[in-house]
Amino acid sequence: MNQSQKTSSFLRAINKYAKEQSDAIRLEVEEFKKQEIEKATKEGIEDAYTLIQKEIAVKKSQIVMEVAKREQESRKQLFQKRNEIVTKVFADAKAKLLDYVKTDDYITYLKDSAQKIAQLIDNNKCVVYLKERDMDKADIIRGIIKDCEICADNSIELGGIRAHCENLSIVADDTLDTKLSDQRMWFAENSGLKVV
Repeated sequence: MNQSQKTSSFLRAINKYAKEQSDAIRLEVEEFKKQEIEKATKEGIEDAYTLIQKEIAVKKSQIVMEVAKREQESRKQLFQKRNEIVTKVFADAKAKLLDYVKTDDYITYLKDSAQKIAQLIDNNKCVVYLKERDMDKADIIRGIIKDCEICADNSIELGGIRAHCENLSIVADDTLDTKLSDQRMWFAENSGLKVV
């Protein structure tokens, strides 16, 4: 074999080896690219999932705060409405009591109230307080509570009797004002107008 054939054969062998090496490197590069793409895709998916979870957590937090805010506002409105209802109910009751104190039934109420107080103080000296408007009924009260001083009390707005017996250290309050005030608590507990 001559030199030219040897060189040609050698170059073919080198080219063949270079092609095999080139093909092997190309396959290796393709495999590496494939692995890197899969790795990047997996990391991207994980990052996206983490980001989505964070966004979901933020949205949930915002929704919870918004719901709490709306619930608080609703309770505030319910509380205001309940107060309006209570105020109206008791304003109506007060108006009816102011009409009631102008009737003969009110005089009967005062007599019954004086009887209860007379039994409670058991002939001890006391001071009986009436609304200024009721001072014209002082003689009726003196006829029932024997040993008493009768005074006008401007703090009594509606009517009724309040008595103070110093010897017994008691105050007997049978005023319509106190009875109406006591009904507020009962009404709050039993009206079904609770704000929960």
